[in-house]
Amino acid sequence: MGKYEGVPKALIATDGSDFALHAATRAKELLEPAMEFTLLTVVPPPVMPIGAPVTGIEAAPVATPETTEELTEAYSEEAQESLERTAGALGGDVQRRTESGDPASEICRVAADDGFDVIVVGSHGSGFVKRVLMGSVSQHLLHHAPCPVLVVRGSDHS
Repeated sequence: MGKYEGVPKALIATDGSDFALHAATRAKELLEPAMEFTLLTVVPPPVMPIGAPVTGIEAAPVATPETTEELTEAYSEEAQESLERTAGALGGDVQRRTESGDPASEICRVAADDGFDVIVVGSHGSGFVKRVLMGSVSQHLLHHAPCPVLVVRGSDHS
């Protein structure tokens, strides 16, 4: 499947933000009806905040397994909510997928491994992805994706 065999496949990356939701709905309008759509959200690894400087050295607080598990669970719940919100807005038959790791790298990996024909992403996001990433997922995808990337700009009305 994929790469010009059978029904073309579009991977729509979402973080649940209004920008990502707009990108998904706009992409479906542009690419329908000849596409199979898969929504992907990536749960980033939990990041502990940097503590206050102690004697001139910034120390990270000690992360307990419980704290890490709580953060991972919170990110996973937020990811599921973003998938459901986006799937509801798109309607129809849309596959849902969640991965863990660095969002930009995981989007590229999934697109390559599963032979997607196009990746759709918003020009900028928010939600849990923005809180833990330094830099732009869409910029990374433009340079490293194994297939074309459709970057949908935010609506001027949002």
